Amino acid sequence: MLRRILVPLLKIIFSIVLISYLFLKIGTQDIIQRFISANIWWILLGMITFTLSNLLGAIQWYFLLKARGIHLPLVRVIASYYVGLFFNNFLIGYIGGDAIRIYDIKKASGDSANAISTVFFDRLIGFAMLTSLAMLSLLVWRNIFHSSTLILVIVSIFLCWVLSFVLIFNAKVARKIGWIFRFIFPARINDKIRNIYTSINSFKDAKKTLMSVILISLFVQSLRIVVHYFSALSVSLNPHIKYFIIFVPIVALMSSLPISIGGIGIRESSAVVLFSQIKTFQLESVVAFEFLAYLIGLIATIPGGLFFILRKEKISLKDKAEELP
Repeated sequence: MLRRILVPLLKIIFSIVLISYLFLKIGTQDIIQRFISANIWWILLGMITFTLSNLLGAIQWYFLLKARGIHLPLVRVIASYYVGLFFNNFLIGYIGGDAIRIYDIKKASGDSANAISTVFFDRLIGFAMLTSLAMLSLLVWRNIFHSSTLILVIVSIFLCWVLSFVLIFNAKVARKIGWIFRFIFPARINDKIRNIYTSINSFKDAKKTLMSVILISLFVQSLRIVVHYFSALSVSLNPHIKYFIIFVPIVALMSSLPISIGGIGIRESSAVVLFSQIKTFQLESVVAFEFLAYLIGLIATIPGGLFFILRKEKISLKDKAEELP
């Protein structure tokens, strides 16, 4: 009980501290002025783009479910996906929207391993494609950056994803390090982890699905990068999109760390650090357009809240928590 209160509270405090520091350092009035004077048409275009990315993201998950033998109507998958997005953004506690998606699939299929594996792999593919886009852009436009630290960060993240996929798709390699879990988790948890790993590993046999999911994910993540670009245009910046292809994946990865509320504070701080390398970018504009991008994503997931209200079966937080290993 104490943890359920303390963890969200610490996240809220951390976000408030980071945002307060940014506003004090850059200037509250300048940031607010940029924010309220944003061009509404670019913001609306950003919302349409984000909505399209959400629909494609649901289709990506639909293909993963079919590959694991879970055949659900596309409309139901889209509704569950949106509910998950909504709670990822609005649920303050440690149980996110992914737990709701897992619960839904477990309820429909009766298989918790497949439910967890499809949600986990869906997330993994998304982050991996984001980093791949950044890596590819870095190779194409490497001469415009003088920061060896940035290059090292992107390359390191990319190599981590490569290692992750080696472990996921090469059972022999995974078994060599799997013994570590025996000393960390009890036998019951180890059995669940083994079942989940087997389910994820089996995706390698569905090559056509895997290629389709990779292509869809590249498009989904590209659209979400474009949302940040449109947000920047809305506050009167006129940047080259190459900066966003390189920087936004790092911002997204940083803001996904479970140490703040919805990535607030981390998102804006990491964006300021990265985009400050571009001399024509005012810091107040960076904070304004990153917060706008966050709000666009927030508004675009509101249909998930409506789907949740209208669904016949209501789920308690305790129910969702019990579906996780």
